[in-house]
Amino acid sequence: MSLLSQLKKDALLARKSAAGVRATLLTTLIAEAEMVGKNAGNRESSDEEVQGTIRKFLKNNQEALAVIKDEERRAALQEESAILTGYLPPMAGEADVKALIAETVAGLADRSPKSMGVVMAALKAKFGSGFDAKQANAWVREALNG
Repeated sequence: MSLLSQLKKDALLARKSAAGVRATLLTTLIAEAEMVGKNAGNRESSDEEVQGTIRKFLKNNQEALAVIKDEERRAALQEESAILTGYLPPMAGEADVKALIAETVAGLADRSPKSMGVVMAALKAKFGSGFDAKQANAWVREALNG
């Protein structure tokens, strides 16, 4: 079952059980995720595209949490974040990312910062978007300079 199909099924269950926050969030998420595929050739969105939409929603929630002071709204945003996180695959652990960085750097002829793209491409190939790219960027820079 595709991630989009799972979201639709869960949204229906949420509406039937009167889970207001979950139903509203999933309905909005589904609409946004479906638009990605429709805009890219009138097709169904891939799981990777749906995960990208979920990550976008999570990022927006985190930004809102940083500025909103109202406790009731903050609680709703935290609940939404927990729901969204449940649909994402687990992130790669620090040890796994660092191991792949070390392995990739060891196989490079040119270990200068110019090779950063090669290492980041290897991480993306193995983990997709399931790793913290910002943190990995710092580790790659350290590995190439060290």
